[in-house]
Amino acid sequence: MGTQWSPRRVSSTDELAWDDAADVVVVGYGGAGVVAALQARQDGADVLAIDRFGGGGATSYSGAVLYAGGTRHQKASGFDDTPEQMFNYLRAEGVPLSDDALRRYCTGSNQDLEWLEGHGVPYGGNAFLEKTAFPPDGNWLYYAGNENTPKFRAVAQPAPRGHRVATPGMGGALYHQKLRQSAESLGVRLKSHSTVERLVQDPMGRVIGVEVRSLPKQYWDEHQELFAQVNPWQPFNNKRAERAVVKARQLEEAHGRSSLMQARQGVILCTGGFIYNLDMLARYQSNVARQYQGLLRLGSLGCNGSGIELGRSVGGKMDLMDRLFIGSPLSPPVAYVSGGILVNSRGERYTAEDGYHADIGNGTIAQPDCKSWLIMEGRTFWRAVKQSLLPGKGMFMIWGLPPLVNMILGGTKRSARLEGLARKIGVGPEGLMRTVSAFNAVADKGGPDPLGKSSEKLHPIRQGPFYAVNNSLDNFWFPTMAFTLGGLAVDEETGEVRSEAGGVVKGLYAAGRAAVGICSLGYMSGLSIADTVFSGRRAAHHAASKVRSAALAE
Repeated sequence: MGTQWSPRRVSSTDELAWDDAADVVVVGYGGAGVVAALQARQDGADVLAIDRFGGGGATSYSGAVLYAGGTRHQKASGFDDTPEQMFNYLRAEGVPLSDDALRRYCTGSNQDLEWLEGHGVPYGGNAFLEKTAFPPDGNWLYYAGNENTPKFRAVAQPAPRGHRVATPGMGGALYHQKLRQSAESLGVRLKSHSTVERLVQDPMGRVIGVEVRSLPKQYWDEHQELFAQVNPWQPFNNKRAERAVVKARQLEEAHGRSSLMQARQGVILCTGGFIYNLDMLARYQSNVARQYQGLLRLGSLGCNGSGIELGRSVGGKMDLMDRLFIGSPLSPPVAYVSGGILVNSRGERYTAEDGYHADIGNGTIAQPDCKSWLIMEGRTFWRAVKQSLLPGKGMFMIWGLPPLVNMILGGTKRSARLEGLARKIGVGPEGLMRTVSAFNAVADKGGPDPLGKSSEKLHPIRQGPFYAVNNSLDNFWFPTMAFTLGGLAVDEETGEVRSEAGGVVKGLYAAGRAAVGICSLGYMSGLSIADTVFSGRRAAHHAASKVRSAALAE
């Protein structure tokens, strides 16, 4: 770990001259940070938020989809969902939470949504029922995971639970703006362009504050411009992003000024994951780190693992650090899902093509050399071209253009016969022929598919010419989405960081992607935002409760 994050330990709290103080100090002012700050302030705490840049983090770039059940928007769209059905589904998917904690999240998810709406975040209904990674404008509700696939229909009544912010395009900027306005109107103070370098501990090991390096205001514009260069939705941007990583650190080291911020009742770490820290990524997922240039790293320049390292520096326990979201969306275009099969370098199918795109992506990185090809008939290929040209209102740049670019530049292969196609993509003809023959036999019978693909999407592949679209991890023209899911282990009741030595690190909390949360075993759209709300409010409630207890004791 080295000395970069080593805590400052004091023999007496009186020996420090604090530059500022608050009941609760929130480190990171993205999705989890703004929720934690807002909730702690609503609970009566004096709150100081600190952000390395201007606030917003990865959330400001996201679709801000919230995964929730039993909502009025579902009912208005004709779905009578319940927290129990949502619990059954998520438990079957697999989450790192205990049943009690998962049930608390499911039961409270509607209240979380209404809390967000109370602070100005708009949601709506009009469910989109086709398979998609993100629905078109005007459809604010959709199946965000695998709810409607055969495997999960057997354990829980399916319902669309992905609640999209009711605004054109990606809703993350509006989502954060509304919460930020509400927080700051209630008196949350923000110290921006400030990096927390060390935690401060008292003689008993309790976290009592933070040491901060802040840029003078004349450097803020330059600093924020570097943040803007790391846009996760801009493809082919990773070399530029890595230069921005270095320049931001150099700017902070050259011009930052140190100060001490006291946290009378608690520090909440909300600094995001570590997808923009290649050294840290290589420590836990070396094959992904090596091929980072082909990734759409869904994070911001602040997602550098700093909060996780700060927690570790005071004995905090980390968990699930090798877990990543690797997203390879096949739909849109819908034709890919209904008319194609995914094969690896041996010509073997390895996943259900209509599964959630994280299932497909994580399946791909488990294949030899992370190779993946989508095999289909010519008529399916051209139907996919048409669907990509017309993906739905407001969706061309997000879901139409990327597959078109990959079709043209990503190494798409065509052959009149499957044997010829196999040779062109470097796959043994016997293996591909055997796979297609077995798939066709299943499709002819109407299923069931051994990999779990829905029977209505099983269509045989017989009529040439045949096409292969390159979905491999190393394909520069098929940027695979990625972000980290592991982090600091936390107490499920309070959000306090658990200690490697047992118990918790007093005075220290973690939320969002800096912590192990709902989606740390496997992600689906809406769970990350839902987790920032669930974990951010949990930590804030507990930290602020100590403010009330201290006031009553006086």
